Amino acid sequence: MTKCERKENVQNEDPMWERACFLTRLVACSVRVSETAGRIIKDIMRRGDLKIVDKGNGSKEDLQTEADRSAQYCIVKSLQEKFGSKLTVIGEEERVSVAPYLELNYSAEVLKIDDNCPKELRQVNVDDVVVWVDPLDGTSEFAQAARDGSPLLQQVTVLIGISYKGRSVAGVIHQPYWGENQIGRTIWAIVGAGAYGIDIVREKSERVVVTTRSHSSTTVAEALQALKKCGLADSVQPVGGAGYKVIKCLEGAAAYVFASPGCKKWDTAAPEAVIVAAGGKLTDVAGRQLYYGADAQIGNSGGVLATSSWVNHKDYVDNIPEFVKAALPEFISKR
Repeated sequence: MTKCERKENVQNEDPMWERACFLTRLVACSVRVSETAGRIIKDIMRRGDLKIVDKGNGSKEDLQTEADRSAQYCIVKSLQEKFGSKLTVIGEEERVSVAPYLELNYSAEVLKIDDNCPKELRQVNVDDVVVWVDPLDGTSEFAQAARDGSPLLQQVTVLIGISYKGRSVAGVIHQPYWGENQIGRTIWAIVGAGAYGIDIVREKSERVVVTTRSHSSTTVAEALQALKKCGLADSVQPVGGAGYKVIKCLEGAAAYVFASPGCKKWDTAAPEAVIVAAGGKLTDVAGRQLYYGADAQIGNSGGVLATSSWVNHKDYVDNIPEFVKAALPEFISKR
C-alpha cells in the first residue's frame, strides 16, 4: 500500500459521465472529494491531536490544523489527478500534509442534472475555470470544539467553488458534522441549474441576520446597528464560517453581513454559487460583484453581503452606512 492510497472504483464507462459536460463532471467529482475530505477531518478530530499552528501575523489569530492541511492535499491532488495538472486550483493552505488517500470517484446524482446546465456553461473546459478551495472553513470553531467540547462542529464546512470568466458559477459545501448523528450532508449548485442537498426556506416572518462569531470589528457592529434601526435585522446571530453563514441563509436567515476585510475568495466562491443558484445574491457591502479569476485579489477587501431570495439585496446595500463602506480597504484605496 502506498503512503497516499487511491480510492479507486472509478466509473470510467458510465454513459452519464461520457455524456456530461466538463463543468457537470467537475462538480460531480468535487462533491465526492469534499465528502472524502470531510472524513479526513473527522478522523483527525477523533485522534485528538490537531497539530495546530497559528498563521496569523501576531495581531489576529489565524489557526491551521492537520485537518486543514490533509483535507486540502486530498482535494487538490484528487481533482488534478482526475482532470490533469492544467486545472487551476487555488487553496487556502500554503503548507499541506499528505492525505491517507485520494478520491477519484464522482457523484452520479450530479450527473443526473447535466441537461439543466446552461448552454454557456456547457462550453466550459479545463482551461477556462479556477477552482477555489477552503478545505476546512470554520477552523476556529473546529479547534475550540476539540479544546472544550463546545457544540460548534456543525459550523465546520468544506468549500469547493468553481469560477468561469471571473464569476462563481458552481459550488460545493460539505458539512461533515451535520445531523443528529453527525452523518454529514453535501450541498451543491450550478448557477442556472439549481441548488441541491438542502431544503431551502423561501420566507420567514423574522429577519435574522447572521454575522461573524470570531472576527467582529467596529465596522461590523455599526453596519448591524444600522440594519436593526431600519427594520432589516430583527435579530443578529453570530456564527462561524462563510459556508455555514450561507447555509443559515438557505435555512431561513435573511442575510449574512460582514462589513470587514477578513474574508477571502476561497471562503466565498462556493457559498456565492450556492446562494445565487437558490435565488439569492452575494456581493461586497457596496453591492459589487466579487471577481474570482486566477489573477484575483485574494482578500474580499470590500466585505461580504449575502441575502436570501425573499429579501431585497439593494435594501441591505443602501442601508449599510456610507461611512462604514468608506472605512473598508477596498474603498480607501479608490479615494
